Amino acid sequence: MSKIITKKEKGGNRHWKNFLDKDYLGSHNLEQGEEMLLTIDRFVGEEQVKGTDGKAQSKPVLYFKENVPKMIMNITNGNTISSLYGSHPDNWVGKKIQIFATPVKAFGKVQEALRIRDVIPAQKIDNLQALIKINDCKTKEELKNVYLALTTDERNDSEVKKLANELKLKLD
Repeated sequence: MSKIITKKEKGGNRHWKNFLDKDYLGSHNLEQGEEMLLTIDRFVGEEQVKGTDGKAQSKPVLYFKENVPKMIMNITNGNTISSLYGSHPDNWVGKKIQIFATPVKAFGKVQEALRIRDVIPAQKIDNLQALIKINDCKTKEELKNVYLALTTDERNDSEVKKLANELKLKLD
């Protein structure tokens, strides 16, 4: 099981590069067994990025709602996001992605690189309002109407399902 983080962490026994004021997210931001769950805030298709040689190149860049650096997007990660949310970056805004570090062969050697999991991350929903609405139902018809008015995520929540089923049996 991975530890999910949502911010750039410093201190403790973290990679030394976390202490630098880095403009871009890198594999050094993740320790062994960590992954980042991030929300895409915006996509910039052609941002000027300085390479290791000091020359600026135009690169696609992702920005996040969480307090983490932006991320230069490569073909592999772009293809993964496209498979999850479609090929138009405007549709990615507000969507969650899960980032991990993995060894890859690049530039003639094996090194750690950021990759995006090829799954839409499960999102914890705030089910409190749905539970209250269900609990207030006095008839099976009212329960049915309230349940059908819930969002798909609320209806699929295990606690919501359990309470609705229990109440349904009581109202029989």
